[in-house]
Amino acid sequence: MSQEINPEQGPVRQPEGEGNQPREKTEAERREAAEKLQAAVQEAVEAAEDVRETVRRLTVEALAEGRLDAAEIRSVVAAVVEGAGAGIEKHGGRARQALEEVMRGLEDGLIKAAEASKLALEEAAGRAQEFAEQDVKRAFDQLVEMEKVYIDTLAEVAKKGTDQTREILDDLARHARDSGTAIGEYMAEVMETLPRKLQEAGEWGLKAGIESARTAGSQLAAIASGFLAGISEALDRQAKRLKSEKPDQS
Repeated sequence: MSQEINPEQGPVRQPEGEGNQPREKTEAERREAAEKLQAAVQEAVEAAEDVRETVRRLTVEALAEGRLDAAEIRSVVAAVVEGAGAGIEKHGGRARQALEEVMRGLEDGLIKAAEASKLALEEAAGRAQEFAEQDVKRAFDQLVEMEKVYIDTLAEVAKKGTDQTREILDDLARHARDSGTAIGEYMAEVMETLPRKLQEAGEWGLKAGIESARTAGSQLAAIASGFLAGISEALDRQAKRLKSEKPDQS
C-alpha cells in the first residue's frame, strides 16, 4: 500500500521564492546535524517506547532540514543506524528486535521522502515549461535510487559497528537486498504512473541557459523540501497529540 499524505494532517507547506529554497549543507553542518540525529535515535532506542514512530518522525524532520538528495539521504540513514547501534547495547537478547523496529521506522521515513519527491515531480510535470529536462531527470533518478542508497549505507555502517551490531546489520542488509524493502514496494507503485506523467508533460523548458537551469533545479528541490516539511510538521503534531493523550504514569 502506498503512503499518501493524509489530508487531515493539515496543509502541506510549499516554499516559494528564492530566499526559501533549500541549499546543500556544508560538511560541518551535515556532521553537526548527523550527531544530533544520532543522539536522538540512541535515546529513543534506549527508552524503548514508540521506537518505530519516533524514528520515522526523526528521519522526516532531518531530511526536511536540507536539500533532499542522495548525499543527504546517505547522511541521515547513517546517523539513524549508528544511533540505533549505540542504543541497543542495553537491550541484550532483544537487540535484533530493537534494530528491526528502527529499520521499519527508517523505511517509513524514507517512504515519506520518496512521496515528497514524487509530488514535486508531478508538480513539475504540470508546469513543464518552468523546468529543465536534465533537472527533472536527475530528480527522477535520485528517487529511483533511494532504496539502493538506503541498503548500501546500511551495509557500510555495519562494517563500523560492534560484533553484535555488525552481525545483525549485515543480516538485515542481506535480507533487504534479497527480499526488498518497504521503500521498494512503494517505488513499484510510483513507477506504475509517474514515468507516464513525465512523458506526457510535453516540451520541457529552459533547455538553454545555465543560470536559468540552475534556478529551475533549485525550485524543484524547494518543492520537494516543502512537501516534506509539511509532512514533518504533521507528524510532529500527531506525536504531540498522542503524547498528550497518554495517561500520566507518575
